[in-house]
Amino acid sequence: MCFGIGVWFDAKRNCIKIQSDDAGFITTVRADPSLKRGHPNLFRKLAKVLRDNGAPAPSETDG
Repeated sequence: MCFGIGVWFDAKRNCIKIQSDDAGFITTVRADPSLKRGHPNLFRKLAKVLRDNGAPAPSETDG
């Protein structure tokens, strides 16, 4: 099964949000591994995708 997702940076909460187009969920990814939704590797990779596409994103040093 494939479905589309939306990804954006929430600067106020310093997290990256991921929303499915049709599976009905929103989740977050944070840089801090001690947090419940902390996943530094995924955070960095998604941040790069956002930066590469000209979208608001955390800096390369965040996370």
